Amino acid sequence: MKKITFVYDPETEQEKLDELLGRLDPKPENHLSLAELNLSEYSSDDWLACSLSDSQLKELFEKLKNSDINIGLLPHPEMEQGKKGFGINTNFEKAWEEIQQAEKTPEIDLMQVNEQVTFNSLVVGTSLSILYSNSASNFFEGVKIRFTQLLKLFRRVKLKPYTIKYKNSSDEEQTIETAAMGILAVAHCESNLIFRRVIQESGLDDGRIHLLILAPKSLFALIQFGLQNLFFPIKGGTLPRFVGYISTSEAVISSSETIQFALDGKEGEEQELTINLVEEKIKLLPGASIIEVEEKDGPAEINARSLPTGRLKEELLHSYLPWVRHATSDEFKDLFSLLRKNAQTSSTYLVLMALSTMIATFGLFGDSAPVVIGAMILAPLMGPIISLAMGALRQDSLLIKNSLITIFWGIIIGLFFSILISLITPLKVLNDQIIARIRPNLLDLGIAVASGIAGAYAYSKEEINKTLAGVAISVALVPPLAVAGIGIGWMDWGVFGGAMLLLGTNLAGIVMAASLTFLLLGFSPFRLAKRGLLISLGILIVIALPLGLSFNKMVEENIIIQDLSGQEIPHGLLREVKVIQMQPLKLSVTILSEEALTEQDFKEIRAEIEEKIGRDIALELTLGVRLGDIEK
Repeated sequence: MKKITFVYDPETEQEKLDELLGRLDPKPENHLSLAELNLSEYSSDDWLACSLSDSQLKELFEKLKNSDINIGLLPHPEMEQGKKGFGINTNFEKAWEEIQQAEKTPEIDLMQVNEQVTFNSLVVGTSLSILYSNSASNFFEGVKIRFTQLLKLFRRVKLKPYTIKYKNSSDEEQTIETAAMGILAVAHCESNLIFRRVIQESGLDDGRIHLLILAPKSLFALIQFGLQNLFFPIKGGTLPRFVGYISTSEAVISSSETIQFALDGKEGEEQELTINLVEEKIKLLPGASIIEVEEKDGPAEINARSLPTGRLKEELLHSYLPWVRHATSDEFKDLFSLLRKNAQTSSTYLVLMALSTMIATFGLFGDSAPVVIGAMILAPLMGPIISLAMGALRQDSLLIKNSLITIFWGIIIGLFFSILISLITPLKVLNDQIIARIRPNLLDLGIAVASGIAGAYAYSKEEINKTLAGVAISVALVPPLAVAGIGIGWMDWGVFGGAMLLLGTNLAGIVMAASLTFLLLGFSPFRLAKRGLLISLGILIVIALPLGLSFNKMVEENIIIQDLSGQEIPHGLLREVKVIQMQPLKLSVTILSEEALTEQDFKEIRAEIEEKIGRDIALELTLGVRLGDIEK
């Protein structure tokens, strides 16, 4: 049986002491106050079960240096940081039970900051406290705290300059100069809520301290990270690129400004903070939750080299954190070079436009959706359209001119081959695939907007396959282009006009959406983008007006079809209701009857349908006769 001495706060009153002793089962071998404790009387076989305040615990740790006495901790009203840092069970009896059941005591690392022993954490920067969750006594209080912290994420945040010097895994000195919202440092990842959620592996005695550097480039990214941490935490989830992690034996944090920090909750100001481990380890039993999950050999660094430096760092320090991130000079340079190249008319572009339009036209004549969609894989329209969007956003006249010329020649080539195919093809039937492209409405505008967002986002991210977004844009443009050519070939200006309206709608919607996406991704300041966006928006509004009327017409048609389809009238069952035209209203209806109908019956059926929908109609009626069951 363990030889355990209960060490209590000297200020504990006798009544309270008797209560605590009564809760210890089995009883400890001895009990005494911290003032009466003489460490020389204890050896490596002895245990001290301590219920002390944070300040008294630090006093005890100073005396324990170079000692191999086993220490267990019991909750105390003023042991807030020690309880958090070592994961001590808040239940007095259960904490005592963990000490009783412990087979061995690990030697744990203690962190110190400017030679001050730290139990829990160092928080650098006042803004970081927004994401530093406090403990709650119950579920509802926890939800309230989280919502309060979430609201604070929307306030203005200003990054601070920090220089972090540390030793890497090869014991080489490294330096990072960055702009950060704050820095969080702990000795054990599992003792801290944020570290516990994002870092999977860390040892109790791994000889390292652990730092998280939070350097968001926009409020949007910060809010997204805050939402995940506060409400949807995932153990070991992937760190966003603006959060850097470093594990090291020693780190020095300095700044050109005064560093505001909180050491175990106690606020202070310094010009430089030296963080390292206390040389003498202490045999201390952490809470069971920490012992169960702590592992060694965690990562040395994550995203440390992705933190803002150089010009981006200076831009972030210049003003408050923007709502959307600004693209770095390198990101903009690479993207702009690619867009300038894609805005040029090339032989490859023209050949692919011809082939994709030919395949799409054959698919339209064959009423084959798979063929029409398959043709889009070849279509190269994404490049010049996204270039046009960027040109409009940044008011780059050369990029706009080259993009428009390339798009123009692509449309001419597409029209030429679709007209040619329509002239040599004897089919002149408005099938479903063609009809779908000559009656544009607001739904088609929605498709164009989504395609534009997909295209711009794909171009701004190296890791995204450009072909996928290119197919979305081509689906919105090449089929109506092919239908417009068919309309010219048939000399049917209704087909041509409807298809060209859809083409213009999609083109304007894609350019507008792509420009807005680039703006939100930080590729242009709003003052520069304002004129181009207003022009694009004006064109879009002009085009959207007839689309709104068409959409209302489609809604009216659907209401009529729903009101009549499957309805039973005195003369039979109405089936296959179609609206041929709205002004005047002309319907095509099949009626299933059990007997042949006369001309008078047909007149009565029209009157019955007019009564149901409350409008005069012209009617094309198809009669279907229902036969009774055949008797065997």
